[in-house]
Amino acid sequence: MNNNNSYVYNSYSSSGLNNNENMSEERLAYLKEKEDMINKRRKRSKTIGRSFLIIVILVVGLYLYINYFRPVKIDNRIDKNSIHYLTDLYYSDGRFYEKYLDEKEKKVYLHIFNDLKEVKTKTYIDCTNYGYESKAECASSINKMIDVILMDHPDMFWYRTSSGRYSDAHGIELDHHLVSTNKFQLYFVERKLLRKIDSVTKDLEKVSDYEKVKGIYDWLGVNKSYSDFIMTRKDGTAWSAILDKDTVCAGYAAATQLFLQRLGIESFLITGSTGGPHAWNMVELEDGYYWYDATVGGSVGPDSDWFYRGLLFSATGDYSVDIVNLEEYTFGTKYLDRELKK
Repeated sequence: MNNNNSYVYNSYSSSGLNNNENMSEERLAYLKEKEDMINKRRKRSKTIGRSFLIIVILVVGLYLYINYFRPVKIDNRIDKNSIHYLTDLYYSDGRFYEKYLDEKEKKVYLHIFNDLKEVKTKTYIDCTNYGYESKAECASSINKMIDVILMDHPDMFWYRTSSGRYSDAHGIELDHHLVSTNKFQLYFVERKLLRKIDSVTKDLEKVSDYEKVKGIYDWLGVNKSYSDFIMTRKDGTAWSAILDKDTVCAGYAAATQLFLQRLGIESFLITGSTGGPHAWNMVELEDGYYWYDATVGGSVGPDSDWFYRGLLFSATGDYSVDIVNLEEYTFGTKYLDRELKK
């Protein structure tokens, strides 16, 4: 009863009969049809949801497989017990460590190298303990060793460079400029680099050595832009040159080493100057070594007439070398001044 003392009729409950007895067969059929429609919609939504989830899982799984888990060949020379082992990306025999460092410097080199391998951001060098007569001599030697580390290990893709300061009466503390200190992240970046290198080089495996070298130059010059200054923490590393769009000279040189070693081409990274600090490569073909500077292609772009000026050339007055003794190498002439068109 409401406030006006009148009864409110409820068609579903007032008679005491159940709902089915009060409703006509037509009404029941309508409600049954509506319920069936709702159930169909629910089933369709679930099916769409499951299908979408399966597609997402397949896409993510395919991406992870291609970039991280797809099997790739590893250089069979890589020895994980070697003092020079760093990653599965590159076989380093410590060429410059063995050739250009004395016994004292080798000890300091390994001290710095092992800290970088462990992704440490600082290294303290007690110059007196290593037999240096002055900290200035020690500092000069450390600068040389940093270059040697970069030349021996283009696969150290998380490391850009180091800066140092005199920390006390006997020692120098180095601050290492790293892209990341997260070993979990670096492991997966290494896997991604491995597979990217594999995908870039697979179409070049059966061509001539010259075509292999040119193919890598083309890929770097077309796909990567040169940065006039350090744009990100990754610039100067193979990480930036292979997985990103922009890099600097050290990135081009490091990436070149990783690509060419995968293709079986003898080459090495070289540091020096072209009016400012610079890095490039020396590449061996059948008649000797050539200088190779992929930064040139990345700087001018594939539409420039100067694009191939960095491909294979001889030493010029514009380039000065810091450490390598060029008299130890025989230079080739077969591929000099070759006319190349894209």
